Amino acid sequence: MKLSRWILAAFGWATMATHLGGAEVVEHEGARYHLFRVDPADWTKLQLAWLGADGKPLGDFNGLRRELTAKGQKIVFATNAGIFERGPKPCGLTICEGKVLVPLNLRPGEGNFYLMPNGVFYLDDQHGPGVMEAGEFARSGLKPRLATQSGPLMLRNGVIHPAFNLNSPNKRLRNAVGVRKKDKQIIFAMSDRDDAKLGTVTFHQFSRFFLHLGCEDVLYLDGDISNMLVNPPADAKLTPNTFAGMFYVSE
Repeated sequence: MKLSRWILAAFGWATMATHLGGAEVVEHEGARYHLFRVDPADWTKLQLAWLGADGKPLGDFNGLRRELTAKGQKIVFATNAGIFERGPKPCGLTICEGKVLVPLNLRPGEGNFYLMPNGVFYLDDQHGPGVMEAGEFARSGLKPRLATQSGPLMLRNGVIHPAFNLNSPNKRLRNAVGVRKKDKQIIFAMSDRDDAKLGTVTFHQFSRFFLHLGCEDVLYLDGDISNMLVNPPADAKLTPNTFAGMFYVSE
């Protein structure tokens, strides 16, 4: 059992607090989503963290907050970065501050991460962000400041993943990251955690939502354990739902 699924069983959906003050809320095709956008002018503010200053996994939003507090910073935005294994350790490529902490994973396997094609979301402050199929990324020669590998690749050049079924009954909480084609705005989206009816979506439905937002390349991050913070109060109680990598913006 993947560690992320073990955490879900241990804590349950209802125990995971949501702090989304000021998050953009969009309803589309019977579902509700929470969005956080990173404009090109703010690319340098987006960070990816897995390990703390002590070299150990931060583990959750609480660990991230402690790390930032020690630096005199507070969380503006945070969300989980991708599927992981016991440790917690990312299943695939993880680059933080230009350092490769986990190499690209091109092995076959089972589960969403290995539902090929999977892919990489990356950000280079000069050339911008992108979502690329994992094999293409391996051949690209790119050396971004941050990157995370996950799967499946929901959208590739505007085409929905071939394994997604338009009429699938498999509705879950989901989050993902995409890049808007017209201006390379980064968009993080998560279906609503507090409303089981509006917050569970199929892969195909979620992909159509990103097409609606103008994204043609989108990477799935994770499912039921996913969470997002936007401007949480300084004293907010953050549920210790375990993550490996976490995207964040601080001030």
